Amino acid sequence: MKDVGLTYIENCADCQEGVKSITGAVTYNYIMRPIPIGLRITEATVQELHQFTHLDETQMEIRQTLTFLETKANPIILISAEYLARGSLRYEFSTETLWSSIQLMRISNPQAQIVDALNHLATIKLEEVHEDVPLKFIHLIQLMRFGNLADIEGIWAQFKTKPNVRKWILDAVPAVGTLAALKFIKKSFLAGELSIPEFTQVLLAMVHMVTADLDTIKMYSGLVMSHKVQQIPGIREVAMLGYGTVIARYCAGAHVCPVEILKPIHDIAAEVTAKNDIAEITLILKVLGNACHPASIKPIVKVLSTSAFPLKVKVDAILALKAIAKNEPKQVQEVVLQIFMNKDLHPELRMVAWIALFETKPGMGLVTTLARVLQKETNLQVASLAYSHIKALTKSTSPDLSSVAAACSVAIKMLSPKLDKLSYRYSKALLLDGYQNPLMAGVAGSAFIINDVATILPRAVLAKARVYLAGAAADMIEVGVRTDGIQEALFKSPFLNEDRLPRMKQVLNALKALKAMPNKQPLGSIYVKFLGQEIAFANIDKAVLDQATQFAVGCYIRELAVEALKALQNGIAFQYAKPLLVTEMRRIFPSAAGVPMELSLYTAAIVAACLKVQAIVTPPVSETISIAHLMKTDVKLTAEVSPSVALQTFAVMGMNTGFIRAASMAGGKIHTFLPLKVEAKFDIPNANLKIQAFPVVFPVHVATARFNTSAVAGHIGEVVAERSITIVPETVVVQHSQETLGSTGSTGGVSSESVTPPAMESEMRTNVPIHKTLCSVLPHIGIKVCMEVMSCNAAFIENTTLYNMIGQHGVHITIARADGPAVEGLELDVQVGPRAAKKLLKNINANTETSKVRSILQKLKLTLEGEQRNNNLSSTRFFKANIFNSPDRSSSQSFSSSSSSNSHLSKELSNQKRSEGFKAIQEAARFLGDSVPPLVAIIAQVVRVDRKLLGYQLAAYLDKPTSRVQIIVASIAEKDNWMMCVDSLLLSKHKAAAKIAWGAQGKHYAATIKVQTGSSDTSPVVHFKVKWEKLPTFIKKYAKRLSKYIPAAAQMTGFSTNYVKNNARQIEFIMRVPTERTLDIVIKTPAMTLSKSGLVLPLALPFTSESTYSDEEKDFKGIMWNLYIESSSAKCIMVGKTLTTFNNRQYSFETPYSCYQVLVQDCTTEHKFMVLMRKDDVSEHKVLKVKVADIDVDLYHQESAIKCKINGTELSTNNLPYKHLKESIQIVKKGEGISLYAPNYGLQEVYYTTGQWKIYIADWMRGQTCGLCGKADGEIRQEYHTPSGYLTKSPIVFVHSWVLTAESCLDTNQCHMKLETVQLERQMSDKYHSECYSVEPLLRCLPGCVPVRTNHIVVEYYCFPSNSRLNYTENLSSNFKKNEDLRETEVHMDCYCSESCV
Repeated sequence: MKDVGLTYIENCADCQEGVKSITGAVTYNYIMRPIPIGLRITEATVQELHQFTHLDETQMEIRQTLTFLETKANPIILISAEYLARGSLRYEFSTETLWSSIQLMRISNPQAQIVDALNHLATIKLEEVHEDVPLKFIHLIQLMRFGNLADIEGIWAQFKTKPNVRKWILDAVPAVGTLAALKFIKKSFLAGELSIPEFTQVLLAMVHMVTADLDTIKMYSGLVMSHKVQQIPGIREVAMLGYGTVIARYCAGAHVCPVEILKPIHDIAAEVTAKNDIAEITLILKVLGNACHPASIKPIVKVLSTSAFPLKVKVDAILALKAIAKNEPKQVQEVVLQIFMNKDLHPELRMVAWIALFETKPGMGLVTTLARVLQKETNLQVASLAYSHIKALTKSTSPDLSSVAAACSVAIKMLSPKLDKLSYRYSKALLLDGYQNPLMAGVAGSAFIINDVATILPRAVLAKARVYLAGAAADMIEVGVRTDGIQEALFKSPFLNEDRLPRMKQVLNALKALKAMPNKQPLGSIYVKFLGQEIAFANIDKAVLDQATQFAVGCYIRELAVEALKALQNGIAFQYAKPLLVTEMRRIFPSAAGVPMELSLYTAAIVAACLKVQAIVTPPVSETISIAHLMKTDVKLTAEVSPSVALQTFAVMGMNTGFIRAASMAGGKIHTFLPLKVEAKFDIPNANLKIQAFPVVFPVHVATARFNTSAVAGHIGEVVAERSITIVPETVVVQHSQETLGSTGSTGGVSSESVTPPAMESEMRTNVPIHKTLCSVLPHIGIKVCMEVMSCNAAFIENTTLYNMIGQHGVHITIARADGPAVEGLELDVQVGPRAAKKLLKNINANTETSKVRSILQKLKLTLEGEQRNNNLSSTRFFKANIFNSPDRSSSQSFSSSSSSNSHLSKELSNQKRSEGFKAIQEAARFLGDSVPPLVAIIAQVVRVDRKLLGYQLAAYLDKPTSRVQIIVASIAEKDNWMMCVDSLLLSKHKAAAKIAWGAQGKHYAATIKVQTGSSDTSPVVHFKVKWEKLPTFIKKYAKRLSKYIPAAAQMTGFSTNYVKNNARQIEFIMRVPTERTLDIVIKTPAMTLSKSGLVLPLALPFTSESTYSDEEKDFKGIMWNLYIESSSAKCIMVGKTLTTFNNRQYSFETPYSCYQVLVQDCTTEHKFMVLMRKDDVSEHKVLKVKVADIDVDLYHQESAIKCKINGTELSTNNLPYKHLKESIQIVKKGEGISLYAPNYGLQEVYYTTGQWKIYIADWMRGQTCGLCGKADGEIRQEYHTPSGYLTKSPIVFVHSWVLTAESCLDTNQCHMKLETVQLERQMSDKYHSECYSVEPLLRCLPGCVPVRTNHIVVEYYCFPSNSRLNYTENLSSNFKKNEDLRETEVHMDCYCSESCV
């Protein structure tokens, strides 16, 4: 059996366990008669049958009969010939793959026939491609496959100077796929006859279509290693990736894949590994991944074991192992399992290893072992991804994952469900699949969101789509994106002030054991795999970002804009056509008749488009164009485009040779054509935009689709006489009646008229063909869309899928001009600003007393705001919280207002003035335009020849004093009174209401929306309610259909459902926010109540009181910026003695006196900022010192006021805000405190006030900080890291480790303490003498100083025998991490030094 085009298709053995996709059987029948000397075979018959099991009727049968005629007594003459040793009686394939199964061709002169085919294709009009062009393109490919290198070169020499023929040759050569075609591409490129875009396009297709054998690999290797290819970076990457692809395709079809074919790549890998060439190593790893050869595991493991390589390279190495896992799962499993189990490795590396591990389809034992490991996993990112992946696999229906899914179902019961509650800042695995076993078809999609720290933007995303069909599977597309460092590169200041380093180093000297983190290199990358092969990748490093920045801020954009405008003024005409051999899949197998049988599928398509663009700019564009000049121009842009697509597909089953053909063929054609003409006018000075679409020449045949099944037979002797018989003849269609459905009105309704006799109605379901025409007129546009449907099948034989497919089917869609006045075009006019009122074509009449209404609204608003201040300073209404405590009883509970001294006034205002008053105001002031001009006007109309207005206009009004917005949409037709009015009103900062009314005069249908906010047990609450008076019938109809899917969707998302009858005309949405990252939700529909508690959010919700904003921040821009800071930044807070870290973990501690402690600092080698804290020994208030750029900022409390010093000089609060002269650093007064902003340095905000402080760091700084506030990486299980990197269990030891101690009492920092290792002063065992030392150093007074204040804490000690010869160092954290003993020990909190010491 020989397969063509099935290299990337995997045989899914699990998919065919119950049923095979293709089955076959052969039977032999012999008739024998006795003769005097024995038996004589008088007749021998063989019958061979092949059947598609999911289409039981699809069969292919071969019969051959040999009959005994006579016996001749002529002597047998032996043939004297030399026979080749074949080794077996297996069928040997010859030229079967060269002969197309679509049409029988006589190949006499390939070069001449190719020239004829090219001349025919060159005359094709690209304005509208004919539907038979794809077949002509397949015909050209077939002819070129019979041509040798000389033929192709001769044709190229003849037509390479003719662009319209040259492109057809270059598009066909990759699909030819022969060695001669590859030689031609190599010689042409090296000779300089192909441009880089042409060569890239040809090479990308050639590697997937060329016949992969040893000769091809050798030829391609010579092309890749040529000097010219190696010197062009982009071409080199494409060619190298293709090298791996060609090797993989060869190995997929070969019984033995020799290692020698990979030797050139392995040699390059060894060379670049020795040189530490990161870019080259990355490329080679991707090539090895494409090759998928098990011999590549060893060089890949060598890369993984080299510590000098960055994380990105090691991730690429694991991804290469992931690709090899399909061919060699056992070896890959051993490697990636070791990587995952090594907890000292980077979390991202372990997570990618986990993904690769499950590509090997681990068994039950390994999966349960992994579950036990996850029970003790300390890294939440790794645990979150692994848990979500195991949980997703338990629901998988993919047949090849059935054993893994069963193992995961056991493993998930061993893991804690708490991991499921982690937010989407943690790594997650998503899996969605579906498989239909009878059809043996399915699809699966997976996505892995990888994050090493809890940033908003994940570090990496891997997504893949997989398809199953007929017992086979294929990875259709896979995309991987890395964003590590991109966020930092975009927001971090590119010019860090170097004056900060001496100031930082003075402080860092006190942290002798501090282990700095490596700087993150701004790096992003993306790769794309198609059918398991990587076809493209890109790396974004700092150099690329710098070039993009220079391009953006330089004059390049202005120059490009000038050139583009000039080109548009001169006019642009563009034609494009791209032929594609989309599919060529063939399975050829020998038969009992001695001739090959074939199953094949061909699909070819032509995509073409013609574009003409012309621009008129007034005044004309000058050489020195500027934004100010553009703002004064009037641009008119005219564009004409005519895209068309022609596609043909053929499925063939039968006998196919170069001499005879007999097969059944199903062919389909699709042709689309949709010309458009658009004109746009941009009047920038007057803020006007007008777009017009003009009708094309009617009628337009928009789309045609045909499908036909036929039986074909012929032989090479009489190609013209080849017979093709339609299985269901066309004459049958003509003999039967037609049924026409046409539209006679202009409202879009469809009426029917049938000429089929009543007696024939029952036969329509069996053997009567269908021929229908359905037309619909688009209202007011003057266009009629007609769809003609023709179908004649063989269902009268048996009503099955196959017989319904067999026959002739067709659909034809046409756009024609409708009856009535002609339409000149469609027009969209947008006007912004004071000219908007003049653009309106239809006035809305309303007699209202708007001044009185405005006064009522203002009074109502002031009254409601007064009620808010009296009831609660932070919320408008108190709600009961018990609705969220029990989801099962949520439907029977409701929100209610709390009691207050002004309950009567509140009730009267809320019920009467908020509801009745709003309703009365709407009735009195129905049209806001009587007193306020529109902000924007939009008119969409049909321009007709008779100049009658048809269309709609939209006008938006804003009344700022009353906070009222009104949007009116109305028909501009003279006798059409349809209108929609959206009227919204902001009653207070916590109450808003809107009413939507539409229909005749805007009164036929109506719905009211109310939104209000409040609090429930100090938790913010939002109450959203939609109530309708009357709705259209179609909305009710579809709403009922949608409601049937709500329970299933609720179950999938974790909502509890309670079937109770609520208000029949109302939907309520109630949301409470108990914490910044969780939600409690209740949804009430007319038929049920849905509720869910503790819904985890990916972002932290902002809850900053407005009173804490500065005056500058109370505008919309300032509030939005503060909301962004609150939601995206990591926040560290200290109130009193309790500190809440960036990871939201709390601990309390006593602060040492007079000694600075590191709250947070940039722990990379850049040291962009540092925030210190000390406790004043006099006032006992906490003092903050911020070191950023070239300034030191002291924030402290003095005489009941917040003070600020910059570089030792006091800055009066009256002089705030302060702005740095060079850097983007600000110090402003905010509420009762002072805030410092340095976002470009990663320090989003430092807020200091009486009794508390807050520190916000930028999202891109997560995982790069250290200090008392932690690393901001989301790892709450690994929070207490000391400067040496040791993970302690005691928060007090952790706090003391970040104290900036002194060397002697002569230091000027007033800290008289140091950190030293403490020896335990008692024997640990009666039998053995041992020495015990604290694992981490503790606070002790300097020599010559005595403790004034002390405290007792639990300390970890490590003990070893007294006679041990270990060289004990001051810090044991790096040597001893196990067998620790806990003992209570005294530490010093404040010291007094004698005068002699000082």
